[in-house]
Amino acid sequence: MPLVRIDLNKSYSSDISKKIGDIVYAAMEQEINVPKDDKFQIITRHDASEINIPDSYLGIKYTPGIIIIQITLNGGRSVELKKNFTKKLLKNYIPNYILEKKMYLLV
Repeated sequence: MPLVRIDLNKSYSSDISKKIGDIVYAAMEQEINVPKDDKFQIITRHDASEINIPDSYLGIKYTPGIIIIQITLNGGRSVELKKNFTKKLLKNYIPNYILEKKMYLLV
């Protein structure tokens, strides 16, 4: 049973927050074979002061629009499968929905 935690600024509506969760779940179903209805997510919208991040780190600039996605998976999926999933999620799934350029961080 994967557990997904999504933390984002309150500037995102609850509808957009839920849509991001739906996008992550769809990607998990298609890319890493998560079973139907195996959807356990904690989505938290925060005041700007509650997301404590630097302006930049290692040459990457962060914005107040950052979306932090944490996915906890049980053992059994290869590191390669997880890496491919992360790349596809960022490249193929999320950008198709979010029109304004934001910074996404997967932990």
